[in-house]
Amino acid sequence: MVRLWMLGLAAALVAPAQTPAQADLPYIKQASTLIPTEAAQARKEGAVYVVNGAESPTKTPLPLPIFFVKADKLAPDQLQLYKMESKGGHREFSTGGSDVLHMEATKLDGGVWKVAVADTLEAGEYVLTAGEPQKVFCFQVF
Repeated sequence: MVRLWMLGLAAALVAPAQTPAQADLPYIKQASTLIPTEAAQARKEGAVYVVNGAESPTKTPLPLPIFFVKADKLAPDQLQLYKMESKGGHREFSTGGSDVLHMEATKLDGGVWKVAVADTLEAGEYVLTAGEPQKVFCFQVF
């Protein structure tokens, strides 16, 4: 009985750290904290999408970040990850083909998803898209 109580207590202590405060916004897990990604709008300019700002305010040292997403309208298993390039005060990326980086999505309890990057990320700017490249979630690996 004590063991069950201890397991329940441990689950209660771990669960809040993995439940994002806001739905449809990916959060990066860093230790016991969830850091919200930068939600932004991308605009199409020729063959690329452009996001304002030279770098994301959301930063992680983790080359294999893990995201937690509380899904409402967003389909976390459809998220795509791309590397961005900083140019002249903004960031650019192109979609499709071999540019997409690999991730694995796992559905957890309560509508929460865990999305793990499968390819080691080098330092730089990155963007998650959810089917429509205009709505994006940005972060930086340093």
